[in-house]
Amino acid sequence: MVPNTLISNINKHIQENFWLYIISILCIFTGIILGIYSVKYMGAIERNDLVDYLMNFVDPSNTSGISYKLIFLQSIKNNLPVIVFLWFLGLTIVGIPIIIIIDLLKGFTIGFTFSFMISGLGKSGIGIAMLGVLPQNLIYIPCIIFASVVSMEFSIMLLKSKFNKQWTSSISNRLLYYSVIFIVIIALLFIGIVIESYIAPYFVKNLINNMGSITK
Repeated sequence: MVPNTLISNINKHIQENFWLYIISILCIFTGIILGIYSVKYMGAIERNDLVDYLMNFVDPSNTSGISYKLIFLQSIKNNLPVIVFLWFLGLTIVGIPIIIIIDLLKGFTIGFTFSFMISGLGKSGIGIAMLGVLPQNLIYIPCIIFASVVSMEFSIMLLKSKFNKQWTSSISNRLLYYSVIFIVIIALLFIGIVIESYIAPYFVKNLINNMGSITK
C-alpha cells in the first residue's frame, strides 16, 4: 500500500509541475551538451595538461593508495551544499533563475567529465566513465531535478501568496513539509555519495588493474 501511495504522489507531483520538470531536465541536458562541446573546442595546451593529469590519476601504480574517506568527504562537499542551496533558493521568491543556472552547471560538469574521459583515454575512458561517473549520477541527477522542481514550486507558491495577500500561518506548515522533502532528498543523495566514494572507485581500481595500462 505504501509503495502504491508513494508512486501515486510522485505521479501527481509530476503532473502538477510538468513544465517545471521539463525546464529542469532541459537545462541539465543543455548543460551536458555544452560540456561535451567545451571539450571538443578546448585548446591543445589545456587539453594536453588535463590528459596528463588524467593519465596520472588512472595510473595502475597509483590505485592502491585510494583514500575512500577523502573521496567521501569531497563528495559531500561537492554535492550536499548544492541541495542546501536549492532549499534556500526556494525561500527567496526570486531564486528560480539561479536554480536554472545550477541545473545548467550540473549538466555541464557531467557532460565535460564524460566527454573528456572518452576524449583523453579513448576506449579505456568509456569503461572508466561508465563505472566511475555514471552510477552515482543515476542518483544525483534525479535528486537535482526533483530538488530544483520542489524549490521552484515553493518559490512560485510564495510569490503567489504575496501577490494575493494570503500570507497566513499555513505557510509555516508548508515550509515544514518543504524542508522534510529536502531531508528525504539529502538521504537519497547520500546513496549516491556512498556509491561515488566506496563502490565506484573499487570497480574502477579493479578495471584499471585488469587492463594493466591505460591506452587510448
